[in-house]
Amino acid sequence: MLSTLTEQTSFMPAAQPQLPMPVPRILSAPPLAPLDPAHGPPVPAPGPRTRGGLPPKMLRRVREYIEAHLDEKISIESLADAIGLSMFHFARAFKQSEGVTPHDYLIRRRVKRAMELLASTDLPLSEIAVTVGFSDQSHCARRFREIVGVCPRDYRWSTR
Repeated sequence: MLSTLTEQTSFMPAAQPQLPMPVPRILSAPPLAPLDPAHGPPVPAPGPRTRGGLPPKMLRRVREYIEAHLDEKISIESLADAIGLSMFHFARAFKQSEGVTPHDYLIRRRVKRAMELLASTDLPLSEIAVTVGFSDQSHCARRFREIVGVCPRDYRWSTR
């Protein structure tokens, strides 16, 4: 019986060596460039110009409106009315032109303005938050940290 067992196992093919499983390549976006205080928070660059989006004159009017009313509550409806479009068409065209939604663009502009005030004045953050249009200091600090990567206090100290 032992001889039959050894005969049966001698005919079994040798076990294949286990090769490591290939590791799939993970495609990821390159890391954001370090923040340069002179240029503000990183904003994704718009892709190549395609058909659609807002015409340059309308886009300029929207930007000017945002800058002029940055300290106020700005709705998509008021931005759309400023250039005579429906809210839906405006939001879609703005995102196609700028690469970000109107709300994200507005928040980034407010954070950039807060960065300028933090670097150039000694105003308290609560006052800066209201000046740039945030509802309160907490909202300003949360969005600032989200976009810039550091809290407003640390940013202020780094610019001194």
